[in-house]
Amino acid sequence: MKTRLIIIIIGCLASAMGVIPAFGDESPADQQKSYYLNCINKEIDHYSCKVALTNSRSKNLQAYGEQAALKTVFLSRNRDALMQEMVARKVSMQPQAVQQYLRQRFNQEITAQLAVNP
Repeated sequence: MKTRLIIIIIGCLASAMGVIPAFGDESPADQQKSYYLNCINKEIDHYSCKVALTNSRSKNLQAYGEQAALKTVFLSRNRDALMQEMVARKVSMQPQAVQQYLRQRFNQEITAQLAVNP
């Protein structure tokens, strides 16, 4: 019993002093990039599940499925560029902030495409 207690105390002291290497040796910029990429991948997964709605009998669901397909393609093609933009603009590392930024960028892209191809 005393041996376990001594080992636990030594382990706590060693970790507090930094003797045991930290598991998260990523720099803050790398953590930010991986967070943004993770969020983008989640959005891609979310919208790719909705693409099947294009085969629905409902016109509204078909339109939603088509929109989801466009978003999936946009996010997949521009994943790295979007991540770099979010790092440069210092987008908050909160899911709703990332989702809002991605929605805004998608809407900007669609608006630009409609302006070029009326």
